[in-house]
Amino acid sequence: MTSLLKTDWDNVERLIETMLNDHMRTWDTYNYFVIDNDMVLVKVYVGDRLVFTIKAKLTGDKLEVVEVS
Repeated sequence: MTSLLKTDWDNVERLIETMLNDHMRTWDTYNYFVIDNDMVLVKVYVGDRLVFTIKAKLTGDKLEVVEVS
């Protein structure tokens, strides 16, 4: 995959869910914003409460966590 902006949105969501599952036991919902070709911002919620925000970079066929706040 070369660009988050040009790939199918289902693929972007699959990448995000794989990243979340690799790093977390549970999560409820998330919202995301594609920043550019290789960066995405993901807001993770449990219920209605924002738990944290992840900035991730596309590396090959995976999203790698860059920053968590």
